[in-house]
Amino acid sequence: MATHTETGIALVNQEQLSARLTELTFTSSALDGPTKVRVLLPRGYDAEKRRRYPVLYLYHGGGQSASSWTQDGAAEEITADLPAIVVMPDAGSTEWYADWWNNGDHGRPMWETFHINRLLPWVDEHYRTIPERGARAAAGLSMGGFGAVSYAARHPDFFGAVGSFSGDVDHQNVEMRTIIEQLHPSLWGPWATQEVRWRGDNPWDLAANLAHTDVSLYTGNGRPRKDGEAVDRTEQRIRQENVSFHERLLDLGIRHRWHDYGPGSHTWPYWQADLRAWMPHLEAYFARHAQHRATPRSFTFSSTRPRYGTYGWTVRMRRDVTEFSALQVTRQRRFTVVGNGSATVVTPSLARPGGRYHVTVRDREGLSVRSATADGQGRLTIPLVLGPGNPHQQYSPQADTSSTGPSPDDVPFHTRGNDSRFHRAEVTIRQR
Repeated sequence: MATHTETGIALVNQEQLSARLTELTFTSSALDGPTKVRVLLPRGYDAEKRRRYPVLYLYHGGGQSASSWTQDGAAEEITADLPAIVVMPDAGSTEWYADWWNNGDHGRPMWETFHINRLLPWVDEHYRTIPERGARAAAGLSMGGFGAVSYAARHPDFFGAVGSFSGDVDHQNVEMRTIIEQLHPSLWGPWATQEVRWRGDNPWDLAANLAHTDVSLYTGNGRPRKDGEAVDRTEQRIRQENVSFHERLLDLGIRHRWHDYGPGSHTWPYWQADLRAWMPHLEAYFARHAQHRATPRSFTFSSTRPRYGTYGWTVRMRRDVTEFSALQVTRQRRFTVVGNGSATVVTPSLARPGGRYHVTVRDREGLSVRSATADGQGRLTIPLVLGPGNPHQQYSPQADTSSTGPSPDDVPFHTRGNDSRFHRAEVTIRQR
């Protein structure tokens, strides 16, 4: 039995359920107890020992578990001809796909940490995967639709394609966030005072991060297909969220596949139909992208976290309050950081190891030139001073009532009025 406690994950049991289906049980430092993961291997996996495969992470909905997609969702049948490994992890019955805030104490459960930092590397180590974003997709239903789209937006360098089936994709919806707050008051905290924490994981707010991701959205409208059937209020609410997210993607000019299929309820027959409908598109996506590095030359990445990274870039923010910041890369050696306080940017391997470079910075103080030396991997570390921080947490009641004035430029994330001010530093790197 393989164990990997040094990386925060340990496999403690493995059960073969069918020729293709295995159920794994893990323990992890990110979770309070054991958790299950089901894995479907493609046909011929054992026979073709040298072949490597793309991976689909398939996430369950609220009140469900790791077994739901195979017990209720017909995933084994629907993916029978998909030349990919399908991983179906547990995420807690109604615990969403997030590291919990826990009233500022943080700590377990940390579902994002488990799924992204523990399980995903374990799968790449123990199965013959193609460890590239073009060979990795995420999909899910309802709460799992939130998980798939939010993970793809929080980690666009990990997932090249995403499918959402009646997904919970915009927590600006009052009904949905009221339900979540009642279930778990300490997940993101009260919306009234901790709105920024909700928005930091909210697909609608992170939509710009998906500019280079293949996005497919499926939703019904909750109306019955047959006389005598009841209206499904849950699917109606979910459709409102999906329309909002769809319109946000349109506003940002992000191409995506939109399937607003009309009458349909928040039930398994429709989620099965969504998965069936998406399979040909996913297979075609993998066929085009799985064998190629799908790293964009330019991108925008927004986050509320003090440290974040994507596509090989890392940003460390130092500011007094929780708020959004963003990294905008326009060319390999040209980027902008939007935010407050100070930032330290570590580039990917884009320079000659040990080489000296001119770094030109345009910020609120004007234009300056400094030098930087690449490390042994060709990375440059560039400190930046952005400008004075905001006195209050973004979107908070205090911020709403004490305007700090408009930002000097447009920012690549949602702001509300003049409640928070942001600055930018534009950087160009040239070899000396």
